[in-house]
Amino acid sequence: MMTALGKFLAIALASATLLLAVDGEEQTRGQRDASAEPRLGRVRVSDDGRSFVVEPSEKRLMVWGVNYDHDGGGALLEDYWRDDWETVVEDFKEMKALGCNLVRIHLQLGRCMKTAKLPDEANLEQLAKLLKLAEKTGLYLDLTGLGCYHKHDVPKWYDKLEEPERRKVQVRFWQAVAKVCKDSPAIFGYDLMNEPI
Repeated sequence: MMTALGKFLAIALASATLLLAVDGEEQTRGQRDASAEPRLGRVRVSDDGRSFVVEPSEKRLMVWGVNYDHDGGGALLEDYWRDDWETVVEDFKEMKALGCNLVRIHLQLGRCMKTAKLPDEANLEQLAKLLKLAEKTGLYLDLTGLGCYHKHDVPKWYDKLEEPERRKVQVRFWQAVAKVCKDSPAIFGYDLMNEPI
């Protein structure tokens, strides 16, 4: 019987292995035809539970990806993804040209929720735009949520909540994000909480 820690370590090891692997469609980085229109199939766990496959081809997918969380000056993606959209577009093209097939995006709780109960529709619309960009570019997204990386961005209303109420806000956050993302083949997976203590 595997302990909870053993399961966690096995998942962590599998995740690390996948992030270091090369593209399983038997193409090496940089050998993609940049003129070909990318088409993303939905990703699922293989029948034997040992890898990921892309539907409908059932080809094995080995993930090669990067974090895309902030710019060189430390501004988080949601700080500039509206005003400097062209930078985001160019960065996605560059990541694809480098041979990546996965991008890890960090979503801030305070940018996706206006209040404890009200999602920020403008930022969720920008997330929908990011999904379309990922689909067009041929990049899968690993959405990491509930970010509270910069203290000044943590909403005061959230900071004051007791743990049970915070959990309810976190559920609403993921419900709002899932509503936007549910139909996109660009979603590889969800990292529900980054490095929880």
